[in-house]
Amino acid sequence: MINPKFLKKHDWIQAEILSAFHDLGIEAKPEYRGQDWRADVFVPNDGQSIAFEVQLSPQSLKRTLERQSKYLRDGITGCWLFENPVSKLNDERPDLPLFYVEEGSQQELLVNLGDRKKVELKFFLEIFIKNNIKFRNIAKTDTVQNVKLVFYPMECWKCKEINTLYYVDTVFYSACHAEIRPDETLWDSNKPEYIPEIIQLANKFAQERPDLNLKFGTIKERYSNTVQSSYTAFGCYKCNSIFGDWFIMEAKLEYKYVTDILSLQEEIEISKVYELDIPHWCFPENNHFCEKKEKNTLVNKT
Repeated sequence: MINPKFLKKHDWIQAEILSAFHDLGIEAKPEYRGQDWRADVFVPNDGQSIAFEVQLSPQSLKRTLERQSKYLRDGITGCWLFENPVSKLNDERPDLPLFYVEEGSQQELLVNLGDRKKVELKFFLEIFIKNNIKFRNIAKTDTVQNVKLVFYPMECWKCKEINTLYYVDTVFYSACHAEIRPDETLWDSNKPEYIPEIIQLANKFAQERPDLNLKFGTIKERYSNTVQSSYTAFGCYKCNSIFGDWFIMEAKLEYKYVTDILSLQEEIEISKVYELDIPHWCFPENNHFCEKKEKNTLVNKT
């Protein structure tokens, strides 16, 4: 590894990129000039040349896209390594492979893939040039999830009995570790609380802890006079009345301020894959990329 003490940070990162490609046996050229551009490191890769840009000083999204357009025009992939977040770049985009480089605790250089994971710079370069990082508009939930359920009481509006409800208090993850938050409205009627394996987890917990006297109503399709239609919902264990989303939200928000909460956290395997519209550069460890929609998935759109 190059000693960063004797180099400016930009020069250090540039030198590490050149060294990494040298170790991989791949040609890389520093300060390479094109028609009206100059790349920090240019890799004339077979089939698709790549220009690596190390951007440590502030640069607007507009200026970045202007410079990127020159690479696109010349049929070159421009890959950007920024030090700080880019203003106004709210979503990752397919025409702008942009990642963040930082120094690790052992003076190693790490690349941050959209806060999903951090990998060493050399490894990042190797997988990027092999096209093992791909842009996907869809994030697909991984089959194994670590789920936290929070249980809370709710009085039935009709019979006044106290029921037990729960909500999911953890994020879900795709195979490439993209975050899929459980409170996303994208879930539509298939809220994470209604996933069969999560219902089974809650019921299993109630059976194993009879001392808690948890009383669940059946989660099923119910008709609401308020909205004049049917949807999946919690209901009263005693009188079977529907618990509307508005009243559940009120009870849930009120309980969030309680310090002594009852919760359960456990790893479960979910049989169905859920897809949400989350544009991202996908890098799964098992090469199971977030691909196009499949027939057995539950699709939710904005």
